[in-house]
Amino acid sequence: MDCKDIEQQIVDYLDGQLPVETSQKIKSHITTCDDCQVVYKETKSLFLAFSKVEEEQPSDNLRHEFYKLLEEEKQLQNDKVVELSKPEKDFPWKQAFQIAASILFMIGGYLLGSHNSKQMASHEISALQKQTIELREDMMLAMIENQSPSKRIQAVNFTESFVKPDTKILEALIQRMEYDGNMNVRLAAAEALSEFPESSIVKDAFIAALTTQKDPSLQIAIIQFLVKIQEKRAIAPMQQLLEHSDTPDFVKEQVNSGISQII
Repeated sequence: MDCKDIEQQIVDYLDGQLPVETSQKIKSHITTCDDCQVVYKETKSLFLAFSKVEEEQPSDNLRHEFYKLLEEEKQLQNDKVVELSKPEKDFPWKQAFQIAASILFMIGGYLLGSHNSKQMASHEISALQKQTIELREDMMLAMIENQSPSKRIQAVNFTESFVKPDTKILEALIQRMEYDGNMNVRLAAAEALSEFPESSIVKDAFIAALTTQKDPSLQIAIIQFLVKIQEKRAIAPMQQLLEHSDTPDFVKEQVNSGISQII
């Protein structure tokens, strides 16, 4: 059993959900590994801190506000469901989601019981929602480096749940659109990026890609996006495509149509 196994199972170990033999192996490993001892102690301290929170009776207004915000967050997630198959064992997805969910509800309960101020509770809940988004972003960035093309496509599609993705998310998608070894992943990345037409980073990436990408399917996807947003800077590189002898005729037709719509 190595450190990665410990990281993946530490939550279940603390909850006493593992078989006796597995728990004994984890216990033995922790006693000899300084890094895993730190993970164990920090996770245990977190759970202990939550267990010591004293519950108080919240006001009706505070309870109503909390559940209103929670329902809004749940509705946002329900509107953008992404089907994910069972992940590989190279990242502790199950534990990460368990911890995220536990923190969300435990801190939510703490806020309900500890504050009588509606304004303060709203501020704390907003901060918690931000932390949850950051966790989802970190998961997406880890998934997009997976060796499996299908997993990378799932990671790309996962960005649909972000209303305003961080710059690092957009840059990761751009990298996939430009350099991924699987064309399906590159097309999926281009489609995901097209959902953020207001981003200058996205616009610049699509314009640059017109001069570097050679796959006809990706070229057409890029042209359609730039035409849709009426990006006049795209006219010059589109005209260059017309001059290239290796540009397929059907792509040139798309280019001519696109230029006429932008001008």
